[in-house]
Amino acid sequence: MSQTDNSNGARPLAGIRVLAVENFIAGPFASMWLADAGAEVVKIESRDGGDMSRQTSPRREDAQGQLHGMSFLRSNRSKKSVTLDLKHEDGKRIFKDLITKADIFIENLRPGAMDKLGLGWEVLRQINPRLIYLAISGFGHGDVQRSPFTDRPAFDVMAQALSGLMNRPERSGDKPVYLGFSLSDIEGGMVAAYGAMLALFQRQITGQGKKVDISLYDASLALNELSVIMYSVARQRAPPGVHALSAPFGAYRAADGYIVIAVLGEHIWKRFCETMDRADLLDDERFKDGVLRQQNLAALDACIDQWLSTRSREKAVEMLLTNSVPASVVNDIDDIFDCPHVAARHMIVPVQNAAWGTVQVAGNPVKMSGVPEIEPGDPPDLGQHTAQVLADWLGAAQEQIADWKSRNIT
Repeated sequence: MSQTDNSNGARPLAGIRVLAVENFIAGPFASMWLADAGAEVVKIESRDGGDMSRQTSPRREDAQGQLHGMSFLRSNRSKKSVTLDLKHEDGKRIFKDLITKADIFIENLRPGAMDKLGLGWEVLRQINPRLIYLAISGFGHGDVQRSPFTDRPAFDVMAQALSGLMNRPERSGDKPVYLGFSLSDIEGGMVAAYGAMLALFQRQITGQGKKVDISLYDASLALNELSVIMYSVARQRAPPGVHALSAPFGAYRAADGYIVIAVLGEHIWKRFCETMDRADLLDDERFKDGVLRQQNLAALDACIDQWLSTRSREKAVEMLLTNSVPASVVNDIDDIFDCPHVAARHMIVPVQNAAWGTVQVAGNPVKMSGVPEIEPGDPPDLGQHTAQVLADWLGAAQEQIADWKSRNIT
């Protein structure tokens, strides 16, 4: 790690080097957030396709006929790509040399995959005792804290299912609902980036690296914490789609579409009743506190629906906010592209790709004083930076780099 003075507005992780052997979403999101923070992130990819998200549909051809998967663009901005055959002995040697220069190594392969290559934590920590080894998997790695599920294959949907999250949305019938996006993968990536920061901080004190073991199941269960404590206390499952502790808390239909209302605490309940000109509800025994209101939701919803039926979304939200009742319209994705908050906070950013052109992706939610707004670099083509990284990190001569390439090692 180089010594960088961040008082001049440099990014917080400037000087940190990250190697990543990653696929799909969880690992790439973790390393992308590190890249956003200024780390130099190098993806180690196989020559025959690289990160599997490069091959995931939908795909488009560039001018040279090369197919590019759209999903790769979601989570790989501002990175470098190096192709390297980790099954070849020379490829392993190059990788180990790169590890000596790295601060963080990220992988989200199945547990044990790097060990089978002879490149697992026990080997890499001997090469670089300061290395932080960040492992992301469905159920964790057995050498840190083994689960009986450790050896199972896992995708995001399994973590959503096992953690109980699929039983939380409102729905018709009893069928659990996939949440429609990679929530467990993205949360796992966020938790992994947090774990990497903890390990970096501790390394400043001890001088030693750590293995950080992130389970998608664990990360998802942490999101379902309210259901956990409610079941612990009452041995009851909360009804789907409602807040276990309060009401009204959720979506309601106005004359021209949906809004959300969030009443949490009796002080807000009082202001809400005043907004609706329904002070009589304050004396109704069914609505004396949040839990009772939740238990008598049908009666409460009837009052709210009547009030909203003659008001537009904008008018209803305006009235509620004027009286300090948390409320907002319910956006769909096209609304987000026109939202002034999103624009002001740079939460949709452009990246470029030879096949897809300019694509807009979700920005980084971490904003810091004295740190310039992120200028996202384009996701790399497969192997785009191989020669550059081998020269910069290892001091390899061009002749050596050409030899490795001719033998299909890089």
